[in-house]
Amino acid sequence: MCAWSIMHNGPGPRCLNRHLYLLMCGQDPELEGVSLEIFFDQDLKSRIEKVANCSTPQDLEEVKESLGDWIAGCGAPHIYTATLDDMTRIKNELVAHFLFHRVASVVQQFIAGMDACGQFWQMVKRFWKQFLPVFTNTGQKLTRNIFQNLFTIAWSPLGSNRRDAEEETIFLWEWWLMAIQEQEVDLTFEEVLVFVSGADCLPPLGFSQGCTVEFFDQEVGTRRLPYASTCSLSIFLPRGVKEEADFRELMDTALRGSLGFGKV
Repeated sequence: MCAWSIMHNGPGPRCLNRHLYLLMCGQDPELEGVSLEIFFDQDLKSRIEKVANCSTPQDLEEVKESLGDWIAGCGAPHIYTATLDDMTRIKNELVAHFLFHRVASVVQQFIAGMDACGQFWQMVKRFWKQFLPVFTNTGQKLTRNIFQNLFTIAWSPLGSNRRDAEEETIFLWEWWLMAIQEQEVDLTFEEVLVFVSGADCLPPLGFSQGCTVEFFDQEVGTRRLPYASTCSLSIFLPRGVKEEADFRELMDTALRGSLGFGKV
């Protein structure tokens, strides 16, 4: 179904680890920068970290004594004659083993399923660079258009007083997004996304539901700040804000006072 979707201009999975995808395409990726956080097994991570942190002859002897048989069983029998200069390569071999070779049967099932649709994976391997953003999360930087297109607006009925006030607010919302794009505001779209969703980047397969802009009325004599619901992926804006400076101050105060601001 994945291949069928892509062939008909539909979305790709965008969920494969980049290094796994490259290995599946027959490439030889640099594995030095692979984060061990991709492995959920804490014991496995600690063992690979011990190999990666091996920096003295004493460390090397301890690794050989305590982990030698395990490393050899993972496809690196040269651990017994290894020197300190070999440990980076052995660490990378362990990463490749657990990322790709150990799950080779599952990988082959995935590839067979893709190839069942007109040998699709063979084309992916041939044009692996072009298909990289289709199968992996490439960390696309948020822009005004991408961010704005995440949202639908919960308008009041056309012709109502509330609708007129909402249109004033949305005019300033769009101005504010443009100000972020042009770096006239000391904020990023990732920080605004944290405010709305709790996530600092778009999920590989997108959000499970669309984001919405909703509205509230400012009560006389009060000044409520914009707020968000990360459960419903909604941002609530005050109706009828007329001045750019007022809207900017409201949004700036709301975001900087929110939980998680500054962690992006």
